[in-house]
Amino acid sequence: MIILALKYFFLSLRTQKKVIWTTIASIGIGIGTLITSISIMNGFQNSILERILHIYGHMDVYSNNLDSKIHLIKNKDWYKRHIHVNEKQGILSSNNETQGVKIIGISKEDCDYIIQDKWVKKSDAKSSAPIIVIGDKLAENFQLSANSNAKLLIPHGVLSNRISIKDLDVKVGSVFRLGFHSFDKNVVFVIGNTLDKYSLGFEQKQYMFYTNNPEKIDDIQKDLYDLSGKSYSIWTWKDTNPSLKQMFSMQNIILAVFIGMFILCCMMQSTNSLWILISERIQDISLLKAFGASNFQIFSLFAYLGLFISLGSILFGLIFGLTLVSLFPKLYNIIHKSYGQTMIHEESFGFSEFIPKVLISDLVIISTISFVIMMLILMNIARQSNKVDIIKGIS
Repeated sequence: MIILALKYFFLSLRTQKKVIWTTIASIGIGIGTLITSISIMNGFQNSILERILHIYGHMDVYSNNLDSKIHLIKNKDWYKRHIHVNEKQGILSSNNETQGVKIIGISKEDCDYIIQDKWVKKSDAKSSAPIIVIGDKLAENFQLSANSNAKLLIPHGVLSNRISIKDLDVKVGSVFRLGFHSFDKNVVFVIGNTLDKYSLGFEQKQYMFYTNNPEKIDDIQKDLYDLSGKSYSIWTWKDTNPSLKQMFSMQNIILAVFIGMFILCCMMQSTNSLWILISERIQDISLLKAFGASNFQIFSLFAYLGLFISLGSILFGLIFGLTLVSLFPKLYNIIHKSYGQTMIHEESFGFSEFIPKVLISDLVIISTISFVIMMLILMNIARQSNKVDIIKGIS
């Protein structure tokens, strides 16, 4: 008799399926939106880090006795590539305009490695004059394009009281856009590394070492110091951008706080369903008790319902969130083409599109926290069903 009564009660809950499914959908949409937001944030951070660490994520090593150690460094597991450069400060002059710039002597292959595919105009210009490669902002300011002529003014001299300015007639070969003002507006690459003869004194050779894991640059720097006996002067991207990782870490902490609050608010919505079901089923609960159903049996009915709501919401949220993530690039392109709107300022970041990045750890954390919070709330409400008075319920 008790089993039949419990079965009848459970089947009668079908009349409340609209409330149950609405709750599952609303919580699932909240979880899915959260997954999408975090994935977009991860994709954006990943795109920024990839660009910044490719441009700045190397070690600048200054030494005059490094050549003898290159073969040892190449055997290191962190070694990826090294580039010999020659940096000068000088002036770019063209079309009656002048501007102070950083001049970097570099080989064509190494320049291609740094710029990669971020060319606005790539040309294999040949000239008796040195070929330079400049950023699009610098080219725009000086009204320069491929095959344009310009002049570099480079300080030269052994002692400070004998410094002179040397002219170097150059021809623009290619124009790039890296998305960083420090490069696009201020750097001139001189192909062929012809700057060795311009010296202000006893300058050390400069090398740029690229690594397989720039995020562990501190350990790599220590390894290189140990190899050199600390005779090298080594600068890393953390020395010039010390707040970069801290910025992202702080952003993730703040995001985690909002995630917790967001999940808690979404989970509170789930209380409505059981409150409604319990309040509308007081008479049925009283009858079950009258037929001899124990408090545990009645609690189990609502506990199973709470488990169904929790798992259903999480499953719906995962499907909804991952679907939005997969559709994000297409939706973004449609909005961009239809309205010309972008989420990212391309001139500031060097890119206007990126792919959201889904981390399994994020999905596990969101699902686990959501399930635990929902079950705690729903189990507490399910306990309220045991407090229904038989006499008041039947009457």
